[in-house]
Amino acid sequence: MSTKEEQRKLIDEAKAKLIETPKATKDSKFIEATDPALINALLAERDLLATQIKDLTARKAEIEAIFKDVIGDHLELRVHGAKVATYRKYRETVLKTDVVQEQFPLLDYPELYKRVNRTRLTIH
Repeated sequence: MSTKEEQRKLIDEAKAKLIETPKATKDSKFIEATDPALINALLAERDLLATQIKDLTARKAEIEAIFKDVIGDHLELRVHGAKVATYRKYRETVLKTDVVQEQFPLLDYPELYKRVNRTRLTIH
């Protein structure tokens, strides 16, 4: 996929073909793809995006490291008098959850814990 129009077309096609199909029932733990070629195209697009995000994140971190080095011991970086970046170092108190869980186990102190529902999509 190279252009935004082609990418949008793939997403629109996937929504039209894949989402409106019947969903899996509780009796079945999986659903078979009705259009394997479209699913494979989406997986390829997702993989390409993940690679681009990884590369962009690495570039962003490099640029931010340069800004931190330029700022050094100062607090701000200015261009023509306008503030463009600030760098602050601060301390923060955080909870050591592993120590708390050891000292107050779930079975002995259930009132300290709460159950939450979460979802996660894993692409294999």
